[in-house]
Amino acid sequence: MSERKKIVFVGGGSLYFELVTAELASTEAMPPLDIVFYDIDAKRNDIMHKVGKRVVEKAGADIKCFKTTKVAEALDGADFAIASVGVHGPNREWHLADSNVCARHGIITTTGDTVGPSGLSQGLRLIPIMVDLAKQMEKYCPDCVMLNHSNPMSPVIRAIFKYSKIHAIGYCHNWAATRALISRALDVKKEEIDMRIGGVNHMGWLLKVFHNGKDVYPLFRQKLKKLGSKKLNTNIFAREVCEVQGYFPIGGDRHIIEFFPHARSYDSRKKIPYNMKWRTEMIKSQLLEAEITRGSSKIQDKADGKAEVWLPKEGERSPESMGEQIKCLLGDAEMNHYVIAENRGAIPNLPDWAALELKAVIGAGGARSIRVGEMPPQLARWTLPQIYAHELTIEAAVEKSREKAIQAMASDPMIRDFKEAKKIFEAIVKAQGDRLKDFK
Repeated sequence: MSERKKIVFVGGGSLYFELVTAELASTEAMPPLDIVFYDIDAKRNDIMHKVGKRVVEKAGADIKCFKTTKVAEALDGADFAIASVGVHGPNREWHLADSNVCARHGIITTTGDTVGPSGLSQGLRLIPIMVDLAKQMEKYCPDCVMLNHSNPMSPVIRAIFKYSKIHAIGYCHNWAATRALISRALDVKKEEIDMRIGGVNHMGWLLKVFHNGKDVYPLFRQKLKKLGSKKLNTNIFAREVCEVQGYFPIGGDRHIIEFFPHARSYDSRKKIPYNMKWRTEMIKSQLLEAEITRGSSKIQDKADGKAEVWLPKEGERSPESMGEQIKCLLGDAEMNHYVIAENRGAIPNLPDWAALELKAVIGAGGARSIRVGEMPPQLARWTLPQIYAHELTIEAAVEKSREKAIQAMASDPMIRDFKEAKKIFEAIVKAQGDRLKDFK
């Protein structure tokens, strides 16, 4: 029998872990697993632990599920840590506070978890947690690989590499939406599409695209112009960017727009262009709940055995593909996948140390970036400022530096002048209270 492997779910109370458990339990030739649900919120952790046990039982997998609120117990001897740590707060209250502060100062957020004042706030609160986690991993499981699902993704991955010796890989599903769009535009199977992407998470760029080995980027751009609004109702701004820059941005309109000054071009919370919604409205109308839970709103019923738990159909897997990722990281195989990892020369005119969204080989020990070539200057112009703004955010978060935090805010494309940067930062700090007390 294969040696048992230990996987820790960090932020184990996250609804995301029903999907992860299901994929692990359904992946062929997986070794026996011990899964530990770890969360500081014991109630949420208990619910998801029960859901996990039901998933494993339904799948008939050789997996044992445990739970704990103690980090040492969770990490001790772990082979992998899958992180889904959130700082949105109960009922998204902290995220709502950021969104409302931004609106009072003329910034209508459509996501607010990566960039803008709200993204900075989330980074300042989450990055220290993730760096501390990596330090704990150095102590209890130094060879453990972290598979991160928490935002802001690129700053978190960069911070772990900068301040620890832990190997981390970031996972986001937006690349899959772009591949699906290309598939619809060209009327071909998505599995036949091969992409080369690059940039920071939530605003990467489609740098190259092939169909069965043939360059089809010119054809894709041509088809993109002809797609009607019904087929492109979630990529309206992305198409506008592509028409000017010549390359399609990856991340989805509600993420992408916040990386550009265009996010300040509207002043009405109810009349946001490009078919998008204000983040506060999404939270209050439970649209965000539906987005985050992926349909798992009856999670308590699932824990209690009153609702059916989810298992993937044969051949079905999520864009993150956690089961396949773990198999490859164990060294049983290799696969190419789109992740957030260190550049390491994949895009030579961006810093080697930058945490970029790109195609990588997933294999024994981690992710190895696949070379893409230089990023066109018009794309590097929007990418480099974000890389260095992230660096300021990371250093501010770890050093508890108010000065660097304000510098990071002043670097944001939605900020119009330095006085505004300081004013909005102070409002964010006040709204978050003790959660940002080190920045008062």
